[in-house]
Formats: sequence, C-alpha cells, structure tokens
Amino acid sequence: MTIKEIVSFEELYNRDLTNAVKKNVQKYTDKQGNPQEFSLEYLSWSYGWREMKRIDPEASEKVHEFPMFDNQFRMIEGVTVPYLKTPQGFFVRNTVTFQGKAETEWLPIVEKAKYPVSNPNSFQINTSNKRCFVKALAKHGLGLYLYAGEDMPEDISKPELISEEQVGYLDEILKVVAQATDTDFEILVANIRENTKIQTPFDQLNKNEYGTILNYANRMKLKAEKVQKAKPPEQGAPKKIETKSFTWGELSDE
Repeated sequence: MTIKEIVSFEELYNRDLTNAVKKNVQKYTDKQGNPQEFSLEYLSWSYGWREMKRIDPEASEKVHEFPMFDNQFRMIEGVTVPYLKTPQGFFVRNTVTFQGKAETEWLPIVEKAKYPVSNPNSFQINTSNKRCFVKALAKHGLGLYLYAGEDMPEDISKPELISEEQVGYLDEILKVVAQATDTDFEILVANIRENTKIQTPFDQLNKNEYGTILNYANRMKLKAEKVQKAKPPEQGAPKKIETKSFTWGELSDE
C-alpha cells in the first residue's frame, strides 16, 4: 500500500467541502395536501473519488453484485447485477477500501429522497451506486457531517430543528473557537455566517445547518492549533482548551 501520509479521521471530517457539496431540492405534498419542499446536501462523487485517490492511490471501490431474478423471483443462472431485488424494494451495496480499511454501506434505490422505486432504470441504479460510494467513503470521515440530519420523518412538514441542548453546545463551542483564534465572538459568528451562507438564528437551525456550522467551526479551531504549533517554543506550547461538556486538545493522526 502506497500512501503519502495517513490522514486521520478527524482531518478528513474537517475537510472544506464547500465547493464540492451539491444541494438537491425536493418538492412534495404533505398529508394535508399542502405543497412543501426540502433540500438535501450531498458530496459530488467525482470530488470524493479525486480526494480519495490523492491521499491513497491504491484506494478502491467495490460495487457488489447479486444474482438476477425474473418477475416471479426465480434466479437466472449465471447472471449478476449491481443491485439487490427484494419484495420490499431494490438496494445497492458498495465497499470502499481506503488507507487499508474497508467500509461498506447499503442504499435503497429511491426517488424524491424517500420513495422506493418499483422498477428502477439503469440511470437510477447507476446514480444510487454513486451515492452509495459517497456514503461508504463518508464512514472514513470525508463528508460524514453532511449526514447529520439524514433521518427524515414520514411526513416532512418542516425540517427538524436542533434541541435547546444543541443550541447551548454550539454557543459553547463557538466561544472556545473565539478564544483559540483571538477573535471577538460577534465577529466570529458573522464570519461563519458569511462563509457558510447560513443566516438562520442559532435557535432555529435545522440539523443540516447545525452540522455545517459545527464543521466550519472545527476547521477554524484546527487551523488555529496548527498555527500555534508552528510557533517557536519560547512563544508558548499549544494549550489544551477544556469546557464542561467536551475537551479539545491537539489533534492526533493516530
């Protein structure tokens, strides 16, 4: 295995994906007959593949194949297909081997983000496999934060908002980042809002927005620590910063 340098899960998680994230806006009608819409963010599979190969040229993806069945669920001898057909629907399965570790993920073939496809075409199968690759890659850390708000209720009338506890946790984290970067708290918040394009009040954030802001704050903290490490010893060694609910020290590659 030829890898320039092992990249830790934490570093992969904190990669800036701003220019590689795509937004899929879905429209639907709720149970009361009212038109609604919601958006999902996902990582471009081509960007994921590029970053994976840059770090580990020998990294690979396996698209699992399964026996093919006819409409009466009778197996066709000697034929395999890149999806699993079941009475409940169609699924794809992908394994990503990266930096010597394999992660596997399943994904149902759906439309409009949640409705099973009864007879998927080749485009839907291929698209699902690409998304399954991205999801398996996320288990290694790259783009994982995008799945923070993935689970959706049966009837989506509005995005699920974060809890009061999460609002307090975010406020506490941002205060730590402000201290680490020697930045006024209000200026820090304005900077984050400008760069993430999220203007929602913190007590009204949905889970996707919450994950995006946490990821951005984490990257700011990591950058501040690297700058601190680069200073000569006489200017002071990196300090561990603690709060009552979490501890952030030097990030390790182990």
